Amino acid sequence: APGKTAEASNGIAPAKFVTPPRPEGLRSSIMTLHLALAGSVALFSFLGQSMLHLVPEGKFQKKDGSLIDMNNYDPVEMGPYPKCHPRFGEHQSLAENGTTIWVKNSAVGSSGPFPVGHPENLVFVAKSHKEFEKENAENRFKWAGLQPNLHLLTLATLCVYLGAKHSVWLWTEPIETREAAQLLQKEDAYWFPVMGSCVLFGLFLVLKYLGSEYIKLMITAGIVFMCMFGIGTNLEHLFAVFKSKVSNPIFTIPYFDEKVTAVEMLGMLIGGTMAAGFMWNKHWIINNAFGCSFCLVGIKMIGLSSWKTGAIMLIGLFWYDVFWVFGSKSVFGSNVMVSVAKGVEAPIKLMFPRSMGGCGTLLHSMLGLGDIVVPGIFIAFMAKWDAVKIGEKKSTSFVYLNSIMVAYVLSLLTTVTIMLFFNAAQPALLYIVPFVLIASVAVATSRGEMKELWNYTITEDPPEDAKASEDAKKEK
Repeated sequence: APGKTAEASNGIAPAKFVTPPRPEGLRSSIMTLHLALAGSVALFSFLGQSMLHLVPEGKFQKKDGSLIDMNNYDPVEMGPYPKCHPRFGEHQSLAENGTTIWVKNSAVGSSGPFPVGHPENLVFVAKSHKEFEKENAENRFKWAGLQPNLHLLTLATLCVYLGAKHSVWLWTEPIETREAAQLLQKEDAYWFPVMGSCVLFGLFLVLKYLGSEYIKLMITAGIVFMCMFGIGTNLEHLFAVFKSKVSNPIFTIPYFDEKVTAVEMLGMLIGGTMAAGFMWNKHWIINNAFGCSFCLVGIKMIGLSSWKTGAIMLIGLFWYDVFWVFGSKSVFGSNVMVSVAKGVEAPIKLMFPRSMGGCGTLLHSMLGLGDIVVPGIFIAFMAKWDAVKIGEKKSTSFVYLNSIMVAYVLSLLTTVTIMLFFNAAQPALLYIVPFVLIASVAVATSRGEMKELWNYTITEDPPEDAKASEDAKKEK
């Protein structure tokens, strides 16, 4: 059967791994999904920007729409000083000699007490929670409340669905022109939560103890630099689907042995222009363009060796997400996940405008890229399994992919609903992982293919095939 690996009896070597044929209609589906994603980004960008209107300099707009002079801002009534206020990030305190001094909010210990003007002041937190609940109740079925949630569902769903289908296209490319992808084994999956925790906690420590603007700028620049290459990779992949042919490289980057095509170079130039714009004003539209691009590259270029590897990865990251969102504050005094997401001004999350703040800037909801890429990698594996079944004539469509995508959307709806109900950040993988895993098992069991799926393994190209592929590319 296409794509299977099986060991022959009587000491005969295992059968060579063969990828299945490319499913019919895949090219048109990928092109349509690219158009849908581009159109969605453009539409929601327009809708988000339409929320803005001018707030005069030196003024602050209250929630009732009235304007006040910035000097009349009252932290007792309205909470911590906003970003456009000269005293942003500070509060007033009484010194030992009885004089009033300004103190940085960051200087207050994690256990408090939190004075007026501090974002964790208990009176302010309780008041803002009630206001948020009232606002949600009023806007629940209005466009103002629905728009950011539709924005989140649309971008996340399209990124996963497109990335999964495009991964099948790359996987079914002939060996002579197939692009090498990172194939995760079970050992890699076990280490995922450990490595993720180290990176996350490391960023948290850097931001907390070395959080100068220069350090933050370096972190942002490094991430944006990688996103620039992602734009080039995605443009090359899209062009290859459009032509139904892989482009020939024009040069190779020394030391990395990375071959670059003319289209990829054009994409990197576009990405470089976007990067310069992002470094200049951190605009949320560029952030989302980079974020979607990063998600697509991750889903397409990182593969799983088996369903079991994917299950291990998802379950491990399930506990990772739960701890760093719910448990980290009791251990480290801060919600580490939220602190990093808000502290790093880089495309590590998608941003969804929900309203305009008093300074005349947009307020956003957020979804971490990991909540798209991690389940996306697993869903892409299931799309490849669909391709195997289609190749065996046991299926006529992407039944696993489509079913699990419904589960993914339901999991996001659950996440958003609970987040709005409790007015608190939620670990999205807490809801995504059970939905996705249960859906995959349910479909496989209903089709009588669970045992086969359990034993199915994708292997890396043998060294001799990889060498043949390189020789073929050189001849071209």
